[in-house]
Amino acid sequence: MTTSRLRRSLLLQSVAFAGMLMAGRVACAEAPASWPARPVTLVVGFAAGGPTDMIARILAEQLSARFGQPFVVDNKPGAGGGLAAGLVKKAAPDGYTLMFASSGTLTILPHIQSSVRFDPVRDFTAVGLVANYPYFLVTPASSSIRSVDDLLKQGGEPKAALTYGSAGIGATNHLAGEWLSRAKKLNATHIPYKGDAAAVADLIAGRVDFGFIAGVVAFPQVKAGKLRLLASASATPGRGPAGVRTMREAGVKDFVAEPWNGVMGPAGLPTPIVMKLNAAINDIMKRKDVADRLAAVEQYPFTGTPQQFTASIKDQSGRWAKIIKEAGIKVE
Repeated sequence: MTTSRLRRSLLLQSVAFAGMLMAGRVACAEAPASWPARPVTLVVGFAAGGPTDMIARILAEQLSARFGQPFVVDNKPGAGGGLAAGLVKKAAPDGYTLMFASSGTLTILPHIQSSVRFDPVRDFTAVGLVANYPYFLVTPASSSIRSVDDLLKQGGEPKAALTYGSAGIGATNHLAGEWLSRAKKLNATHIPYKGDAAAVADLIAGRVDFGFIAGVVAFPQVKAGKLRLLASASATPGRGPAGVRTMREAGVKDFVAEPWNGVMGPAGLPTPIVMKLNAAINDIMKRKDVADRLAAVEQYPFTGTPQQFTASIKDQSGRWAKIIKEAGIKVE
């Protein structure tokens, strides 16, 4: 082959290759516009029937109706949501594998389990916040602790030996108890249980002095006269039964223990898909029928932009990391 023919051949190959690259870029750019063109998997890191799963299914049902494609909840319980996070981290960033994540998985788990191998900001794409709920400070109905002030006064005594229950080591309500104990220098010992229900049983029996319990578990016992409700750990006043003050209003500065759930994708999820999903989630959570379904399990719509979602992750992660480090909390 002559030099001129070789140059012409190489030139044609270069043009063809450039065309292929351009076509690929166009296809990639156009792909999000047609999303979703097939079923979407929403991975949940907890068992079916739990609070995170319940909210995920409400959202999946609404997204399926909105986009005309099934949004299928896939429960992958294990390691406090870490198993699901690992699966979604490795998934293709095409919008067909998403995670319905909890704040505990994203902002607590990486700080208490050395085996966790993900960064909640670097390894995922924040899509949209969905819902949240506050914990409520309760005591046994038979307790002499009848207010937040009583708790702080009794727990601050040098010879005090209070106990508080939680859903387990590293649970958000465990860290809430640690936060209060450290902020107000309470002499209080943590008693871990396997879930809120078990902690409530011992609260009712008077074997534990106080605890931060989700409303859906606590309120029936408060109504039955078995627990006393002292305050909500919400950033928003007015959540819970009428007249219940927030911890902030009760004099505990900046105190908020309000877990949330949100939708995450793998790192690199295309922005058009992120914005399409975020807009849909925000619209869905504004609907009264959806808010009513959340209220039935004592949850509230909690939405925002992807940037606000990322900010929430960073804020809670920093707060819990400090408490975890000070308390030396580890789960192997």
